[in-house]
Amino acid sequence: MKLADDFADETTARIPGAIAGILCGASVGLLVIISSDAPYIFFGILIGALLAGKIDNLNHFLAGAMFLLVALLWGLPALEPVTLIACALGAFLDEIGHDQLKGRGYLSMVFEFRLILKMGLLALAIIPYFISWIHGIRWYSLIFFLLFELSYEFTGRFDVHLLESL
Repeated sequence: MKLADDFADETTARIPGAIAGILCGASVGLLVIISSDAPYIFFGILIGALLAGKIDNLNHFLAGAMFLLVALLWGLPALEPVTLIACALGAFLDEIGHDQLKGRGYLSMVFEFRLILKMGLLALAIIPYFISWIHGIRWYSLIFFLLFELSYEFTGRFDVHLLESL
């Protein structure tokens, strides 16, 4: 997604950005149909981004549309609302905080790296051990999501060379 986002923000190359968005959406859609925790995380991110007004270019729209198409064609499990709302709220707060607090000291670093969602996912990995009616997520899904986020950050650091060549 970072590559699709940077294509939209940093270049006028529409086709590579659209392809990156479509591939991202399809990949996330596949994750959602094979994992019981991914629907909470990625639908939460989609809802949070929609509410924050962050789906604001063609690449984002294509990624979201492909994600929904793949996920909905294969069907979804019933989702427990507390976990989905927690994920959506974390994503929404991260997006709003990232835009509103950019460059404002230490608090801006919390939102630069989208730590609200990550802390929320950590809580959702722990809470089900104490409150049985909350689905939460499994600890390994938290690890996989953190690796996903790490790849997002690395892409942002290293795609500069690719974008300069276009």
